[in-house]
Amino acid sequence: MRVVLRESCFIWMPRDIVGGDFIFTNWSEQGYVIAVIDCTGHGVPGAFMTIIACFGLRKIIRDEGWHDPSRILRRLSFLVKTALHQDTDYALSDDGLDAAISFVNFDEATLTFAGAKLPLIYAYNNEIITIKGDRKSVGYKRSDINFEYANHTINIRKGMSFYMFSDGFTDQLGEKNDRRFGTRRLKNLLREISDKPFEKQEEILIRSFEHYKGKNERQDDVTMVGFGFR
Repeated sequence: MRVVLRESCFIWMPRDIVGGDFIFTNWSEQGYVIAVIDCTGHGVPGAFMTIIACFGLRKIIRDEGWHDPSRILRRLSFLVKTALHQDTDYALSDDGLDAAISFVNFDEATLTFAGAKLPLIYAYNNEIITIKGDRKSVGYKRSDINFEYANHTINIRKGMSFYMFSDGFTDQLGEKNDRRFGTRRLKNLLREISDKPFEKQEEILIRSFEHYKGKNERQDDVTMVGFGFR
């Protein structure tokens, strides 16, 4: 993906050997889709869900040609629920996923975002803006298969940096105070480093996470994508 997004960083640290977080990208003539997916659990159960989710995204984006993040999430919800028979009365699985999906449109110079519980954060002119995802996960027995996720479109300007991440980063408990790293701490950190080269940002983000975690165990899979337009 760095061939397309030269200004980018990717952090993927599964709690176990395999996990439930993954990054999905797809390039086309119209633009590119980039997504961070956080499936139920971690380890083997999480990895099983990633197979279903990754297959669904490939089908929706590459085979069916969808690029609209809202429609991708709605279609993915349908595929997950039907694959796990959650649309029936005899469903055994109550698994699902959270997601952040962005589509960068080359011709219009826009980024369109839709989220299922996961947010998008972007930095511009020393300001940090958060766009929250809808408070609806993808999949799970009780979810509404017809739920319409909201799209948020941003005009891309030179100097903008965008970030999507799973909750493994912000939910990590610190060694010294046993409190979450938290979204506010992450936003303050991004404000400080967003104008640096992305390779340096990646290094600082990982170092800050590990320092805060200390000797505590990593609680969950940790995934983050950062990319910008310089």
